[in-house]
This record gives sequence, C-alpha cells and structure tokens, in this order.
Amino acid sequence: MHPFEDDVSYALIQLIKEHRRQADEALKQLGLHAAQEFMLFLLWEEDGLSQSQLAARLKLELPTITKSVQRMERAGLVRRCVDEQDTRISRVYLTEAGRALYEPAMQVWKNLDARICLHMTELEQALLRRLLQQALANFS
Repeated sequence: MHPFEDDVSYALIQLIKEHRRQADEALKQLGLHAAQEFMLFLLWEEDGLSQSQLAARLKLELPTITKSVQRMERAGLVRRCVDEQDTRISRVYLTEAGRALYEPAMQVWKNLDARICLHMTELEQALLRRLLQQALANFS
C-alpha cells in the first residue's frame, strides 16, 4: 500500500501550510493580516484599482476583497474613493502608511523565497518555478 505522505499533493499542501504560517507570523509584526500584502503589491504597481479589479487579479470573491479593504482602511493603509466617471465603482488607493509597508512586506516574501530555496542551486530554483507553473497550468 502506498502511503499518502509520499504523494506530491500532500507535500505541496504541507509546504503551503508552513509557508502561510510563517508569512502570517512575519506579516503580523507589520500589522498586516493574511493576503493583505498582495493588495499592497498590486496597488503599488497600479494605485486606484477598483475592488472588482482587485478581486479579479487576486482570484478572490468580491465580498472577501471588500472586507479586507475595509479592514485596511480602518488601519489607515488604504483609502476608498468613488470613481469620478462611475459612482458605482469604488477605487482603492494606498495611503502613505500603506506605501511605507511595501518594502517590509516584500522583504517578508524574499525571506520566505530564500527559505524555500535554501540549499538549491540556481538551476534547481528555476526548475522548481517551472514545475510549479506547469502544475498550476494543468488545472486550467
């Protein structure tokens, strides 16, 4: 009988759980909740995205984005403004406090990447990235 612990899916789930645990711990020190850093990263690239655009880009449901934006707004990290052309659209902008968290949050992700790739050659790291991209594409 084949032990399930030897399956790729099981190893991947364990890696994801540990990655998320360590990310949560590090991000909490910055005052961020899980996945809020992704919104910061997107808004840093393109400030003023609508909540619908954030939901689509992050592949999350709109109510999840709305709740997260509200939490970030209460923390002073973002502000919402009604779109000038379409008042049904709420655009999200980084505040100075939100902008200030970009580098520390990005450093959390760089540190996590370094931990994952510890003892891997550059070729092995490139292969891992390619294999993960292919595995994800297999579900599309």
